[in-house]
Amino acid sequence: MAFEMFRRPFLSLLLICLVADLADAQSNGVIRGQILVPSVRISERIQVILQRSDGPIVSRGFSDSLGNYEFRGLPPGTYDVVVNLEGYGEARQSVGIGTGLAGTQIVNIVLTEKERERNANDASSSESDVVDITELGRKYPRKVLDEYEKAREDNRKGNTARAGERLEAIVKAAPDFFAAHNTLGTIYQKMDRYRDAEREYNAARQLNPRSSQPLENLGSLYIQEADASRKTDPSNVGKILDNALDILDEAKKLNPRSVSAHYLLGLANYRSEFYEEAEQSFKRALGLDGRMPGARLMLANLYIKLQKWDNALQHLDAWLSDNPRAPERVQILETRAKVADRLRGK
Repeated sequence: MAFEMFRRPFLSLLLICLVADLADAQSNGVIRGQILVPSVRISERIQVILQRSDGPIVSRGFSDSLGNYEFRGLPPGTYDVVVNLEGYGEARQSVGIGTGLAGTQIVNIVLTEKERERNANDASSSESDVVDITELGRKYPRKVLDEYEKAREDNRKGNTARAGERLEAIVKAAPDFFAAHNTLGTIYQKMDRYRDAEREYNAARQLNPRSSQPLENLGSLYIQEADASRKTDPSNVGKILDNALDILDEAKKLNPRSVSAHYLLGLANYRSEFYEEAEQSFKRALGLDGRMPGARLMLANLYIKLQKWDNALQHLDAWLSDNPRAPERVQILETRAKVADRLRGK
């Protein structure tokens, strides 16, 4: 669920650099981001649903061929960004819209292939939607499994509170139910109940020490908490990011081929301004999944930030080569031209 949340969690920071000043000037709320799909299907237009956290759907839209999406004109409040794509687990991330600078929020969604999770030979470590219910039936009463299915359905329908209530009852009745603890953690994370989410992820971690999933979830949780704390408790941001770095480093060691672990570790390093380490992690994520456009563009953005213009050009050119018909080519070409000007101006 780490990708699913967060879940949290993450628009390509290259595009943020281009539009941040303009976005900050908007008087209405804006939610924008990128749907990151670890396959060639990134060229598809993907439906994105925006709904208030209390239930009503606010808007439906579609991403462009790069996965970028945007909702504008939003009043202050708490929203859920929801993505359902066949073959992938449901992604749902909560975000709060305030006023002024807090009125523009970045929400990136990374989708995880269900088949890839099944092939990991670790069904209990996968997200709730791909749990082998038949296998679970050997351990848990039918009533518990029925409630678990209902909780999943509530979650899919956006009834987060009801899903949480069901899952709370489930973990009391079956305290060794890994997937229930893991999913309950994601519910708490959507509600910004950080300590409760942390508790459930740690419970899942103890139940299945071989799974990197709870560690990745914890990492995404800490990144989300750090972002939220920048306005409310800025002195604590560094400590929270240190927690993210530690837990994601552990996840990477436990599952060296986890794209999400490397990507999230890169993001935590970037947030911490550890740019060399962020570069290594994004490169590793890209090496594991060469069609992950977010990693490519985040590397380009990183090099722009570091004024390594030739490296930035390399990744921009690679993106342009991989996306010959993308509508964003004009924007990326303009960015490339600006970077090329900087390179010539050395």
